[in-house]
Amino acid sequence: MVAAKKAGGVVTTLEAPRVQQDPDPGLPVAVSPGPLPTRTAETRPLGVRLTFVLPLALSLLAVWFLVFAFVLSGLQEHASQGRLYERFRLQLAEETAPLAEPVPVGAPVAMINSPSAGMRNVIVVEGTTSRLLKGGPGHLSDTVLPGQLGDVVLFGRSTTYGGPFGRITSMKPGERFTVTTGQGVFTYSVEDVRFPGDPLPPLLKANQSRLTLVTSVGGSWTTAWVPTHTAYVDALLVGGQAQPVPAGVPSSVSKASQPMQGDPSGLVPLIFWLEALAAATFAIGWYWIRWGKTATWLAGAPILLAALWGTSDALMRFLPNLV
Repeated sequence: MVAAKKAGGVVTTLEAPRVQQDPDPGLPVAVSPGPLPTRTAETRPLGVRLTFVLPLALSLLAVWFLVFAFVLSGLQEHASQGRLYERFRLQLAEETAPLAEPVPVGAPVAMINSPSAGMRNVIVVEGTTSRLLKGGPGHLSDTVLPGQLGDVVLFGRSTTYGGPFGRITSMKPGERFTVTTGQGVFTYSVEDVRFPGDPLPPLLKANQSRLTLVTSVGGSWTTAWVPTHTAYVDALLVGGQAQPVPAGVPSSVSKASQPMQGDPSGLVPLIFWLEALAAATFAIGWYWIRWGKTATWLAGAPILLAALWGTSDALMRFLPNLV
């Protein structure tokens, strides 16, 4: 309704207030659209999330394994060497160090000192499987002990678990090093450094003792950190009286004790640690929802680290024993 009003000669038009009427119930009502929802990680389909999460998790596990193999395993070997050194020193003092085969596997049998090869008070254990060589160099059980007449063979890793034999290929003919056993201190002089296909050293005389250090090397500088074949350092006994060989030396060793072989005995520990890792991962995910991020990581990180360490250590048994 419109009315006209004259004020001061000016005519104004007044418009009646509009009354909003209810829409016809038979007609659709237009609704103003709200802001469009954004797609977060929680709203993405499970398949899309796994596409991003799985490669990331696998990459992190691969990085962890490399760090463990080339860094953390060395810390483990260093701790093992400390315990073996204290044990062997006590045996030498009590004159209970092993003098003849058979020797319990894993028992310390000798100590090597070679400045040119970077070895200082390195303890040698009995046995050469991948599991045993995690603690240091190993003595091949079907050869005589160091300092005794005949051929002595010692295995050592080149890169992982501290790489105690990683520098032996730099030794030069004529260089000397010492080996200490329960029978005394013996000095060996390097004859040669040889690789597969090189001529074998000459046969020993009846009153001689030869010690051979065995490790692994890569084919070139680009593969030096991934050894592919063996290297040998032969040394003759030149200081100390070679001792006769007692009875009891085994005539053979298992396949896992031979060069560049893995240790299948690690299957059971690997399964156990994989189960522990899965349980730890599930528990961390469950408590993440209940406790939150900070509290979960404070409580779960040490457990997860222990499970990762055990899994990696068990997996390393399957790698060649000289790597």
